[in-house]
Amino acid sequence: MDTFLKQVVIKVKGEQSTIVDDTVITEVPLTLVVNDKKFFTFFCTPRHFEELTVGYLLSRGMINKKQDILECLIDEKKNTVKMQIKEHPEVVEKTTLKEPLAVKIQTIYQIMSTNLKASELYQETGGIHSVAIFDQEKSVIMMEDVARHNAVDKVLGYCVLNDIDYSNKILVVSGRISAGMLSKADQAKIPMVLSKSAPTSLAIDQAEAAGITLVGFIRGEQMNIYTHPARIDLNDELFRAIVKIKRKDFLEKSFLYLRS
Repeated sequence: MDTFLKQVVIKVKGEQSTIVDDTVITEVPLTLVVNDKKFFTFFCTPRHFEELTVGYLLSRGMINKKQDILECLIDEKKNTVKMQIKEHPEVVEKTTLKEPLAVKIQTIYQIMSTNLKASELYQETGGIHSVAIFDQEKSVIMMEDVARHNAVDKVLGYCVLNDIDYSNKILVVSGRISAGMLSKADQAKIPMVLSKSAPTSLAIDQAEAAGITLVGFIRGEQMNIYTHPARIDLNDELFRAIVKIKRKDFLEKSFLYLRS
């Protein structure tokens, strides 16, 4: 099935209207059956069904690695995925992230620019979210979907199916960071999340507790660092400026790594 189709619309500018063929994203229901029981119905772009469902099960803590999947049967005509998984996958101990990841400021700007430009569907329709996994400035995988949480599940599922270690990678999203989105990164032990948009207050709290570096409003050469900035290579000149304008007390309260 095509990921987009042509739809006749009436386009209005001011008081002038014309009839045109517009490009719209295709959205379909996808039913996931786990161990012979109907488990969940997605509303998603009709691509990468296996990656989507595997990433979803990972984010739910129902699988941890590819070996936890015993069988996966996809019926694209009926839009169903039937998954057999281990009933009791090996438990992965949840610990605060401490990956030795250091990213330069300019690398972050370049990552966001690369991710947004890579989405031809977004440029064509404006109706899709793009999510990517980066290894520093190198893109590992980029996936798209009508729902940003689906796109996150797709990139995580791709990593699981291809035995890619994402514990030292960067998750890059085109939309708002909600608590649900941040939870997926936490479950996967991803140390850094970047977005061109805003995080919610609960997402910030979760990132702080999980040890995740959360960065939002990355637009051009501007960004907001919300949690755990030690993974970002901030130069000494910046900190001299911070002290000069007497914001050190605020930073000490917000960024625990400045305390000594």
